[in-house]
Amino acid sequence: MRCLEGRVAVVTGAGRSGSIGRAIAVGLAMEGANIVVNDFLCPEDAKATAQTVRKKGVGGHVVLADVSKVSECRRVIDQAVSHFGRLDILVNNAGSPKQQKVSEITEDNWDSILDLFLKGPFFLSQAAEPHLSIHGHGRIINIASEQAYIGHPLLAHYTAAKAGLRTLTKSLALAMAPEITVNTVCPGPTASERFMQGPEYTDEVREQIPLKRWVQPEDVAASVVFLSSPGGNCYTGQTLDPNCGTVMP
Repeated sequence: MRCLEGRVAVVTGAGRSGSIGRAIAVGLAMEGANIVVNDFLCPEDAKATAQTVRKKGVGGHVVLADVSKVSECRRVIDQAVSHFGRLDILVNNAGSPKQQKVSEITEDNWDSILDLFLKGPFFLSQAAEPHLSIHGHGRIINIASEQAYIGHPLLAHYTAAKAGLRTLTKSLALAMAPEITVNTVCPGPTASERFMQGPEYTDEVREQIPLKRWVQPEDVAASVVFLSSPGGNCYTGQTLDPNCGTVMP
């Protein structure tokens, strides 16, 4: 029997082809979880993700919503429970970084990044808590970044949000125990379709990584599946770092 058979997972930012979010959705589906696919900018890709998870023999339902907005966070959770009748796993993954010099970051830029990467996960977690606590094995998994440890000269707003997400994880873990575990996954440089187009993904950079390879989206998904499974029962307030050794906290 698959270890997540019959459970229901919301995965935000799960639409884009070749992304961490889609890999997480598929990884959870392979272990038997029904998947609520959230996306905002890529509705056709979200439908494709739902079709892919259905091929794993589970339910796949799309909720298009902007999870930087509190009302939309609540709608995602409400629709998940309405469609599947329960909620067991929430994966806060939505969003991708936008590089900007410090001098170029406006108040609107700052607010939009913090809203998506920090406010959204909090209010999604808040809305999900009463549903996740029912069966005594609820899971919240926040996707942060190795940049949360080390910073980046062109990602001041993003790294601030991701570092905040790690601390938010600890606070929620304390507040929601023992019924719900809350953990963070901090991926390293990941070979998603979108990021591989970046100038930093060169053979020379890859050779400086201790394991001499890029993180694959499926590597990140494996950490999420583990934390969602019975094997992750004793982890809460923790961070897993699938990064091929680029950062060793």
